[in-house]
Amino acid sequence: MESRRAFLKSTVFGLAVTSLPTLAFAAPTQKEAPTWLLAPVQPGSDLGLGWTLLKMHPPLEGAVTLNLLHNDGRRARVDLALRDGAAKGPASTDYVDFIVMDGGDGKQPMAEDLGRVVRRLAKVVEQNEAQLPELLSQLEAHADRVWRHPASMEVASTQLQPGAPVAA
Repeated sequence: MESRRAFLKSTVFGLAVTSLPTLAFAAPTQKEAPTWLLAPVQPGSDLGLGWTLLKMHPPLEGAVTLNLLHNDGRRARVDLALRDGAAKGPASTDYVDFIVMDGGDGKQPMAEDLGRVVRRLAKVVEQNEAQLPELLSQLEAHADRVWRHPASMEVASTQLQPGAPVAA
C-alpha cells in the first residue's frame, strides 16, 4: 500500500507542478464539502451509538472537518487530514488520518462510543478513496497543520467550524 500512496502523492504533486504558472502557487480550494467521500453518509445521518453527522466542511487549513452530535448533547470535531506514515488519530485509511480535535495530545483515551463511530466513518471513506487524488492536494498531515496554522489549531477543540476567527 505504501507504493500506492507514494504514486498518488507523486501524481498529485506532478499535476500541481505542471499547473504552477496558472495557479500562481496557490493551492486549489474547494467551495463545497466533498460529500462523495462519506457517501452514502450525509449530514443528518445516524452514525450509531447515539451519534449523528451534523455537518461536513470543505477543505480548509489542510483538512476536511466533520461535526458530530451525540443525542446526549456532546459534540465532536473530527478533522480528516493527510496520513503521513503511521496513523496519528483513532482511525485512518491508506490516505486519510482521522484526528479528533479535543484539545488533547492523543495520549488520553477518548469516549469508546466516539472512537467506534470514527472507525466506522473511516471504513466508509476507505470505500470512496478511488476519487481521492483530487482532494489530496488540499490535505496536509496533522503535524504540518499544527506547524502552519498554530493559532487555529490551538483553539480547534473549542470551535466546531474550521477557520473561525481566533480571539486576540
